[in-house]
Amino acid sequence: MKRLPICVLLGVTLTVGAGVAHAEETEAHSVGVGYKIGNGIGFLGADVILRLISHVVFDLQANYVSVSEAVYGGSSQTVSGYGFAPTVQFQLKPIGHTPYLGIGMVYVHESLNDATASATGLLINAGYEWRFASGVGVLVGGGIDDLGKLSATNGTTTIEQSGGVIFNLESGVRYYF
Repeated sequence: MKRLPICVLLGVTLTVGAGVAHAEETEAHSVGVGYKIGNGIGFLGADVILRLISHVVFDLQANYVSVSEAVYGGSSQTVSGYGFAPTVQFQLKPIGHTPYLGIGMVYVHESLNDATASATGLLINAGYEWRFASGVGVLVGGGIDDLGKLSATNGTTTIEQSGGVIFNLESGVRYYF
């Protein structure tokens, strides 16, 4: 029984004693780094964010790509490589939480044994970024990738095929300086 009054007293003391904190970003930060996934290039990535112009962000994303698939007979093959997705994001608000529209390109390069493949395309995303006074930012968005020509070669034979439009998601956690 003693715990309830003590917890209530502690809660009231902390609530009354705590000053007003600004959860949302109150001043613009021009540089950030973070963990980013999506844009059709995998789950292990990083990005560098540059906000040099009000309402405009340059987001430079790079990812490691690795995909394993089972093949007949129970074994598996692993395709690995890298991808880049530099974008320009146009943000509604120059500071704080804001919706954005991102336009950029995507490049993926993968290899399996002696064969390599690559694709280049355009991407368009819309989303929302929560930027906090602590410098932490959280980004969630979606859109489309329009992959152009896919090209694969083993050094002797080259195969080319048109890419196509695919649905795209992106997500990231960043820290702004």
